[in-house]
Amino acid sequence: MERYTLFALCLLAFCVSLGAATVSISKLILLVGFFVQIFVDRKKIFKMRSRKIPMIFVWMIVAVAWILISMTWSDALVLTQWKYFYSHTRFLWLAVVFYLLVNKDRALTTLKWLIYGQILVVSISWLMWLGVDVPLTRMPLEKGVAFTSTLEQPVMTVMVLIVLWGFQDYWAKLWGVWVLQLITFAMLLNVVFVMSGRTGYVVLLIFLTIEIYRLLKGRWRLMALTLPVILSLLFYFISPTFSKRITEIGINTQSYFDKQLLNSEGERLEMWLGTIHGIAMKPILGHGVGSMPEVYKEYGGLIKSPVSQPHQQYLFWWVEFGFIGLMIMFGFFVALIKDSNEIDYEAKYALHSAIAVLFVMGLFNCPFFGVGMGELFFLEIAAILNVKGGLLTPLKSRRSII
Repeated sequence: MERYTLFALCLLAFCVSLGAATVSISKLILLVGFFVQIFVDRKKIFKMRSRKIPMIFVWMIVAVAWILISMTWSDALVLTQWKYFYSHTRFLWLAVVFYLLVNKDRALTTLKWLIYGQILVVSISWLMWLGVDVPLTRMPLEKGVAFTSTLEQPVMTVMVLIVLWGFQDYWAKLWGVWVLQLITFAMLLNVVFVMSGRTGYVVLLIFLTIEIYRLLKGRWRLMALTLPVILSLLFYFISPTFSKRITEIGINTQSYFDKQLLNSEGERLEMWLGTIHGIAMKPILGHGVGSMPEVYKEYGGLIKSPVSQPHQQYLFWWVEFGFIGLMIMFGFFVALIKDSNEIDYEAKYALHSAIAVLFVMGLFNCPFFGVGMGELFFLEIAAILNVKGGLLTPLKSRRSII
């Protein structure tokens, strides 16, 4: 069974970069292994000491309970409520992956296949940028988006860069230093020169700033505070794609306020204003799970098609689950930071960078809600928590298969 679950974990790790369809299939394969493993371990599960359970699992119980409770006042259709419940609780895959990983060897093997998946995507992206028509990929070619979207692909690349940098000694021994450097620079340059997703630019700047800050000593660390500006200016002058997309922010935002044009920035601002209007109506308890489409419809905004989510994680939880739900959402990051104190420094630093990227992405999108992006975040976090042993005591009857 250990071989099957490791195969399923690696399959999901590889597929999270390839689009929603492959993610759904690989999740089903993994879920079968999870339930079989639960049955095999049924007599030993309750022997685990509760004090060794990561805080993030306690947070999950609280979050799921509050989402279920919010159904009692939600006006959404019952079917819609359960559809939203499934999407909101995507974080439960963190628990599934964590349980099956068991130890650092399986965790690093899973992370290796996460890297392989992104190597495939970035390689295809460079080919598309060079004008090669790669089958089954998205158009237009010059955008270099292989299977997901302009928002998701660069963020996924940055998440893999975190793993490459955080465990660089391990990968260097596995592949050689020059191969590691080639992979790292290919991904970094792809985000800067090929990708057009501005959320990707932001999280890349956050990641680079954090890592450079850690490398600097003493007073030099104060310089790190200026790095986002310095790096932004550097990328602006050397990358035509970067400069074009950054320039569009001011132009498109002004167009929305002057002419109410629904461009990329305009749609987000429109959804945020509608969500804030809904929050003002029920700030403490929210409107309940699945209520976002009706909240925006009542707002009567410019977007005529149903708005399933506002492209802002924290406003989303606030409008559906109230201020209490928002505090629970912030509790996710607090719990992870607390759990990071139980793992060694390499894993701890990698986890902190992943937390920072996830938090910042939540300002512009809903990574907890969307298929593919959410699974990548939660799989990577679960794997990092297992590096250096993890927090749960492994069951003695289970062994690692590498």
